[in-house]
Amino acid sequence: MAGNRLIEVVLKVKSVSNKRLNLAKQNSSAIDDVSNEPHSPGPVYADDELVRRAQTEDPWAIEQLVLRYQKKVYAIAYQMLSGDAEEARDRTQDAFLQAFRKIKQFRGKSSFYTWLYRIVINTCIDARRRRQRWKKIFSPWRVDKNKDYAPQTSLEEFPDTNGNSDPLAAVSRRQLEGDVKSALNNLSERQRTIFQLKVFQEMSIAEIAESMGLAEGTVKTHLFRATQVVQKQLKGWANV
Repeated sequence: MAGNRLIEVVLKVKSVSNKRLNLAKQNSSAIDDVSNEPHSPGPVYADDELVRRAQTEDPWAIEQLVLRYQKKVYAIAYQMLSGDAEEARDRTQDAFLQAFRKIKQFRGKSSFYTWLYRIVINTCIDARRRRQRWKKIFSPWRVDKNKDYAPQTSLEEFPDTNGNSDPLAAVSRRQLEGDVKSALNNLSERQRTIFQLKVFQEMSIAEIAESMGLAEGTVKTHLFRATQVVQKQLKGWANV
């Protein structure tokens, strides 16, 4: 029963998160939707063929791989970086640059997309660690500088375009999302990443294991522990 309630809570959060992700995509020049632009019909190449061509520095093949996976890579970065659209855009670009610098090292032992996802996951983990280091350096200075400033939550950060929306419901959704972020921040780096990939990106245990270079049993253990922590911290939302 408790597990079902947790699923309901997570689905609520996922719905809010997806709305913000879609808005962030619309505002991101790095994730332009060029798939709807007119183009001449032609064969659809499999990843293996595009990778083979990319390894010979074929710019067309590289472009096709970017177009094929940029939205998924951006979605992973956006979730892993706590909804920071600008940083997600930068890390998406970094991940693709790293991937194509290393493309000749790709031997096809895994699928291209799991190899690419491993790169973006590691890129985002590194970015989170850098962010934490900077916070430790600047936190004392920021506390002193802003001791007389009362921070406010901006309800206009991601405005609800639905004119019939309920302001109280909007505040409740934001509070729920904030509580989920707080719960995720209390997880270990690995638990948080696995939970986000499973819940928000709907990746399978096998895909997560391959993307992170872990055994499936290890992924299951971390996911179970992460779910317990999140469930405990969100128990107040179970009946909302």
